[in-house]
Amino acid sequence: MKKPLKYTAAIPAVLLAATFYFANESAPVATGYPAKYLCSHTFNSGQDADEAMEYFVRPVNPIFSLVRHEVDYEKKVVTVRLFGWFLPSTAVYREGCGCTLLVDKDREALMVQAQGLPFERPVLKDTLWPVGNQVDLQGIPDNVDIDKLNERLRREFQETADNPKERLNTLAIVVAYQDRIIAEHYRPGITDTTPLLSWSASKSITSALVGRLVQTQGLDIHQPPGFPAWAGDDRSAITVDQLLRMESGLAFDERYAPLSDAVEMLYNSPDMGGYALSQPLAAEPGTQWSYSSGTTNILAKILLEKTGGSLRSLEQFAHNEFFQKLGMRTAIFEHGESGAFVGSSYFYASPKDWLRFALLYKNKGVWNGEQVLPEGWVDYSLRPTPHAPGGRYGAQIWLNAGGAGPEERLLPRLPEDAFAFQGYQDQWIVVIPSRNLMVARFGVTNAPVWSVEELILDILEAL
Repeated sequence: MKKPLKYTAAIPAVLLAATFYFANESAPVATGYPAKYLCSHTFNSGQDADEAMEYFVRPVNPIFSLVRHEVDYEKKVVTVRLFGWFLPSTAVYREGCGCTLLVDKDREALMVQAQGLPFERPVLKDTLWPVGNQVDLQGIPDNVDIDKLNERLRREFQETADNPKERLNTLAIVVAYQDRIIAEHYRPGITDTTPLLSWSASKSITSALVGRLVQTQGLDIHQPPGFPAWAGDDRSAITVDQLLRMESGLAFDERYAPLSDAVEMLYNSPDMGGYALSQPLAAEPGTQWSYSSGTTNILAKILLEKTGGSLRSLEQFAHNEFFQKLGMRTAIFEHGESGAFVGSSYFYASPKDWLRFALLYKNKGVWNGEQVLPEGWVDYSLRPTPHAPGGRYGAQIWLNAGGAGPEERLLPRLPEDAFAFQGYQDQWIVVIPSRNLMVARFGVTNAPVWSVEELILDILEAL
């Protein structure tokens, strides 16, 4: 009888050790995700942290029901702990550049890094969008059934599901037709100047900033970036073009699970671009398409290094050379501890500012008569990448123009010239040049049955 008792007594200890091991390995996402998200939601977007936890964080992953959060409104710091005491993660807000998750630095070091910020935001004229923020609902084109359109958009804000995981959590929808805004709807607490998280739509902003670097500094995207870490091995042949097109060949696990590359990079790495470029090759560069947030953060590292190497010099470049030219006064690109933008995931802006960005691409990189992006850059960006499935991907932009049959398109029932800046939880900025239509939709949607295609088809029916 003694032997079985000995083994039985060991079982709780083993289970306890396994539980703590799992919790420790899960900590970067278990506490890091809500700390970073709640910080940005509270201080970038001006929303309630408790509401965000209840409706936007906990439904994403069961482990988030086990964490507790604290918000220091004076220091603008959010800390999240597992079980209220274990494995804390802290995110720090810095005015002008949003929230950063602490990994190796402390709050004081981050504040020193951001000294001199923020820069002045563009002053918009008191006039109609896109020059200003006003909307003229009296001059809508005669072919628009505005009542039908508004009724359809209002439905997107009506919650019918009891299960929090099935809520739409629509935050904002703005529709522009013939280069003017014809309808806008917002969740209570959200306005037309609230910066909203775009998740992976951030990748398209990163691509545009690389384009601006080509325009202002003559960066040759068909040459390797010249990272010392790649010297002497096959990675040294990777070009900026291959990074833009997700064809670098670098290994990267995009799954959001404990120990995956995506989680380690976003929640446990002080230098996200450095983490990604340290990965080995999984394929010869230029021979295989593989969606990778790490690839975009390598591009963000290039932006940091080519614009002076500091957070301040990077912010100067982004705002002076790009955001201010378009009047994107709500734009906030958050940084990792290295100072680089989190180019893959953490760009915030209002829907109206996102539609300014969309209009720039619709107009082939020209804004108010100025060629802000290099001539031909937009065509390059919207050219299908050969190895992308169905040709659905360009240079950090999702496409419908892959040359495949309609059933293989990103949005099969929409015109072939449609393209999209798209992110997790159904952030969509969709441009359809042939229909003169642009739609920006933001939310925190985990419902698998929601369809942006259905929404846009209904909008088209009202035009």
